Amino acid sequence: MKKKQKLFFAVLLLVLLVGLFWMTRHPETHKAVEAKALDRIPVSVACVSQAAVRDSFSIVGNVEAIREADIFSESAGIVRRVSAEPGEQKKAGETLLMLDNELATARQKKADAHFRQAKRDVDRYRNLYKEGAVALSAYETMQLQREEAEAEFVAADKKYKDTKVNAPFSGVVTSRLVEQGELVHEGMKVAHIVDMSKVKVIIFVPEREMKRFVEGTSLTVTSDLYSGEIFSGKVTAVSDKSGRDHTFRIEVLLQNTGKATFRSGMFARVLSSGEGDRQAVLVPRIALVSGIRKPEIFVVRRGKAFLKSFLAGVELQKQVEVLGGLAPGDSVVTSGQNELYDGADVLVIDQQKSSVRP
Repeated sequence: MKKKQKLFFAVLLLVLLVGLFWMTRHPETHKAVEAKALDRIPVSVACVSQAAVRDSFSIVGNVEAIREADIFSESAGIVRRVSAEPGEQKKAGETLLMLDNELATARQKKADAHFRQAKRDVDRYRNLYKEGAVALSAYETMQLQREEAEAEFVAADKKYKDTKVNAPFSGVVTSRLVEQGELVHEGMKVAHIVDMSKVKVIIFVPEREMKRFVEGTSLTVTSDLYSGEIFSGKVTAVSDKSGRDHTFRIEVLLQNTGKATFRSGMFARVLSSGEGDRQAVLVPRIALVSGIRKPEIFVVRRGKAFLKSFLAGVELQKQVEVLGGLAPGDSVVTSGQNELYDGADVLVIDQQKSSVRP
């Protein structure tokens, strides 16, 4: 037994010595193999797949009231009565504040009396003119005086009515900025009111998704605050001009009644889903070298990486649809792209499995 062990170690030592002798006699071969291994860039790859997808799109937007307005006083004076509190519902035309109207009332009465007298004078001069008792010029003068009196009455009546600050539309008073006894100046902001009977969700949609949001299209709206609740909305406005980020402003209108109601400033998610599933060619999103506007990808073939552009479709959570330029089964680089260049030698260290379905 000991003789066999000694023989084994002797043979092993001889093999090592022969290998060492060969490496010392052929150093250039060893260095070439090592250099070749170092020149290859390690990458991870995945296969382009084909699978059933459903065209869907979701985006978060801000909730705004259908109408809201700052309310300003058109007259100056002391606040004599306050008829609105924050959170109070008001109908269109209801009084929110009443200012001191004593002087405005007196001017309105005086203007009204002057106007009524001017109308009687015109009627009297008309009869006299028909009888030939007065000249036409005298009759025309009385007509002008009546018109002046009417204009004065309209102005005075407007000043009188401006002493009441009314709700321009039905809604909820969100703030009141003056108190009873306070002096209000003309043009001063006194309250704010919002109409929350309907709300609009403002979203900004990328150019490639615009076809989903035609005016009149019905959409689903959800909110994290009302988990499980589904609301129905409709596209009511689509901007004709995009912003600098190539997104378009879209308004989605929905009723705001019931127990689950939205408030201005909340977040809501707008969902758009297609009808049924369809087959699509998909590539991992992490394989993209640049942005989605100019999609490029490295394809590995026979140990080399080639930069290739392709036509992108819809974006899914972790994948991008391929409309052209790639085929199912192509190996694409998912890690190590930053070190690559077109035609670079690569060493695949990890290959993700992906099923290719018809």
